[in-house]
Amino acid sequence: MGGVMQQYFSDTPLVVGQEYILNKDQAHHAKNVVRLHHETIRLVYDGIGYFADAYSKGKDFVAMVLEKDERINEIGVEVTLAMGLIRKEKFELVLQKACELGVTRIVPFESIRCVVRAKKEKEDKQQARRIDILQEAAEQCKRNWIPEITPIVQLKDLVKYRSDVNVLPYENAYSKSKFMTEVLSPGQSVTFVIGPEGGFAPEEVEFLQQNGFEAITLGKRILRAETAAMYACAVISERNEAYENTL
Repeated sequence: MGGVMQQYFSDTPLVVGQEYILNKDQAHHAKNVVRLHHETIRLVYDGIGYFADAYSKGKDFVAMVLEKDERINEIGVEVTLAMGLIRKEKFELVLQKACELGVTRIVPFESIRCVVRAKKEKEDKQQARRIDILQEAAEQCKRNWIPEITPIVQLKDLVKYRSDVNVLPYENAYSKSKFMTEVLSPGQSVTFVIGPEGGFAPEEVEFLQQNGFEAITLGKRILRAETAAMYACAVISERNEAYENTL
């Protein structure tokens, strides 16, 4: 059952041979946006995928669960992206692409040179939107899990999110530091920290290095924050998926 098919995440357990009733948003999307009628969709509950036949039934839109989908569309390791706050549309682009590239968790943080500042009164609404973006992206690329997004933290809090490998792509690191591929080991979890539009202050780089983050280079060119995030995500994804393929 390949090809392009719609995916939805279920908030209730799925049982082969039983109908799943799509929630209001899913039903609207299935009925009015993609106009499904007895087409195979993919449903995911708690990381496990199922194929189902979707159709209208009275006032509801339902999906008859047909069989389990054994594929796990994940990259095989936990990847945490700590992302400095950048302008809204660019930050949202990073969320979408990081999800497509297999990131497990995104930790937005404030630092000295952030142009954008968190506004407490808007934070709940913005967080809800970020979660929606991640869910849509996870459905689109057929992931088994929706990445987690934490509330906004301060740079010093990033020590709580360390992994097996912790790296700091830094624009001043070229020629004296390793590349991302040189510090990654297949199967090891990774946390990487991407600075905001204005980059890092020297004392921030020093703090992160003292707390176990290795400064690495992403090459000779100065990359925008959103480009650096996507570049690093892609390298980590390729490194792990290529290794998995050889097992």
